[in-house]
Amino acid sequence: MKTYKNILLSGLLLFSLSSCSDWFQVEPENEIAKEDLFSSYDGYRTALNGIYRNLSGTSLYGQDLSFGFISLLGQNYEVPSWLALYPEYYFLGNAINYNYEHNNIKSITQAIWEKAYNTIANCNVLIQNTEAHGNDFFYEGENEKNILIGEAKGLRALMHFDILRLFAPAPVTGDDAAYVPYVTVYLTSHPTHLPTSVVLDSIISDLKQAQRLLAYNDTLYNYKMMESASMRFDGNVTGTALGGDFFAYRGTRMNYVAATALLARAYQYKGDRAMAYQYAQEVYRFQSEKGWYRFTPEGNISNTNVQYRRCKLFDDILLAFYNTKIFDVYNDWFQSFYSSYSQFPIKNRTNLFTGDLADFRYRYLLHETGYSLKWVPVTDASALWNIQYQYPLLPVMRMSEIYYIMCEYLAETDLPRAINLLNTLKIARGAAELNTSLTKDEFLDRMYMDATRESIAEGQTFYLYKRLNRDMYNGEYPIDMSGGKYVIPLPDSETIIQ
Repeated sequence: MKTYKNILLSGLLLFSLSSCSDWFQVEPENEIAKEDLFSSYDGYRTALNGIYRNLSGTSLYGQDLSFGFISLLGQNYEVPSWLALYPEYYFLGNAINYNYEHNNIKSITQAIWEKAYNTIANCNVLIQNTEAHGNDFFYEGENEKNILIGEAKGLRALMHFDILRLFAPAPVTGDDAAYVPYVTVYLTSHPTHLPTSVVLDSIISDLKQAQRLLAYNDTLYNYKMMESASMRFDGNVTGTALGGDFFAYRGTRMNYVAATALLARAYQYKGDRAMAYQYAQEVYRFQSEKGWYRFTPEGNISNTNVQYRRCKLFDDILLAFYNTKIFDVYNDWFQSFYSSYSQFPIKNRTNLFTGDLADFRYRYLLHETGYSLKWVPVTDASALWNIQYQYPLLPVMRMSEIYYIMCEYLAETDLPRAINLLNTLKIARGAAELNTSLTKDEFLDRMYMDATRESIAEGQTFYLYKRLNRDMYNGEYPIDMSGGKYVIPLPDSETIIQ
């Protein structure tokens, strides 16, 4: 087992990855010495790009924290019982039954832990080196320095947050013991594990700093790079960024709106719904007042040729990472199980959408055989324009989640407004509207059901029910989650070292 020290020391290996954008220049093949990497502003851009490549890898948002392991925990898939009988696929049955102590699950969760802290280590190296220079060192001066630090701190917060949501009990349980560390410097020794409340406060602090540092670029100087989905994601139109392409593609980079949205998510997880609502309102105004975001219209997802459907619903994505090889990763993951049945159908999908089969998320985003179309490769050459900026996206947070955060708070303070707001989202998704006479509890149950539909194969279902400390819902019946099923044990190396 690797120790934390070894994880951190391997962090600089990330910087040797080749760049996927013209605006990064890296030395080929082997590891770049830190001194060489940070000798010019280009190296800082390379370092940041390497962090995003790490985040898009299979142990993080390029598989296990999106359509892979975390979606198995969220009961999103109908795993054939016969498949789980094969030793090499035991992890499927163990995942959906929360048998974390089996070695095939331990290898997955340890890889998540190690890659997460490797990413955090790289964020810390970048932050420390960037802070050591004055504004004049960077090609675009203070704005570029702020972006480097702001994005790195926001990503550091995000990574700690998801580690916390996996490896520690939710705050609603009242368990505030020390489960995970919050690392803000590049260390060569094992860091102290901290109480959940302290980790959450650190996450919030980092996100507030990220928000402050990114505000000027994303809301004033380069606001045009944020004001539509095409500008945030489409490489054909984002070449007009002030300062060059490094300041474009803001939808796939930690940005001001995403940092604000993650603050809302963090406060909600903490149990502070009022503060969550405050930050969610700010994000909501970028849709309701500025018009920067919208919900993908039916015309963009209803084509009879599924390869022309914009199944990622990218118009309301607040933050997504990017992996041009995601089709291969997705196919490899499923076809490693069996070649004759390339994807798992969504579990109990007709029950999940009972009485509401016109819902776009059922009607257009699921194949007729039941599997999700969000991650399906596009092979039709005439549809390649669609691949260019949408299909490689790895959604991390959406505007729809902002609606749920606001509605959860309003259910306590202004139920009619909460119902109206959720109906706005449901109409946009082609779903049946809620009756305005619902009680608070009835409304919340229906809202959580809608959130379950929304998060299919994107990794958020498990976190939703864990935050609430409710039984997991698989579309048919509740699954008892007592006995620590919501808490993944720390990797063996962690328990040995402590």
